[in-house]
Amino acid sequence: MEAFTFLYINVVWLLAGFLNGVTSFGGNLFAVPLMTLVMETKEAIIFSCLVGTSITVSISVLYHHDLPKKEFLLALLASAAGVPFGLAALKLASPQSILIGSGMILLLFLIWQVVAGRLHCAFRVPVWSIIPAGVLAGLLMGATGMGGPMLAMYAVLRGWSKEVTLSMLNTLAALSMIFLIILQWKDGLYTPDMLRTAVWAVPCCVIGVLVSVPLIRRLNPHVFRLLLLGMLVFSMLMLFARGAGF
Repeated sequence: MEAFTFLYINVVWLLAGFLNGVTSFGGNLFAVPLMTLVMETKEAIIFSCLVGTSITVSISVLYHHDLPKKEFLLALLASAAGVPFGLAALKLASPQSILIGSGMILLLFLIWQVVAGRLHCAFRVPVWSIIPAGVLAGLLMGATGMGGPMLAMYAVLRGWSKEVTLSMLNTLAALSMIFLIILQWKDGLYTPDMLRTAVWAVPCCVIGVLVSVPLIRRLNPHVFRLLLLGMLVFSMLMLFARGAGF
């Protein structure tokens, strides 16, 4: 591997860890499009699942005291049910259709947020709605390696605090991604070059997460919500862009 490519990959994952630590999700969403500049698209998705797991595991350990146990259990079961369908979609369906469909879901949610804001609506979804949200998150995780946006939508609709959001999204993502890694490993999707590259990228992710901790402690909850919604806008744009072949 060339020195520039090596540096590029590690800097991307350092920033991905920091971004995920500040907004509660989005590390893979940020990194996957950038990885496609130095890898094939499917390889970038698989590699990002492997390396991105270190981000979610790190954050889940740091914020484990804030985990809402009941919602976590429901979301875990729902997400695990969705992952195999996402893997099947990755193998059988058009990647473009998966990405554009996911982007449309986010677009409708963001439009609803704007309308609700103008109407000063403080609607909160019931706890059971974590089940369909979890299934969608697992499906998107299996298909694209990016399940965070679906659960971030749920976090906004439930009005979670920044600590609860960080804990819930990343603990669930960590377990889902570990499950996904096992399936990908059994399918023989990890190459020796990919594993060697991951050895360096993983510590960069963890460093990025640790750097984010002092900032998140000082972050105003309103600012955190705006960052979360901003991350969802970025997610939507990236999904549409990738779905359109850019």
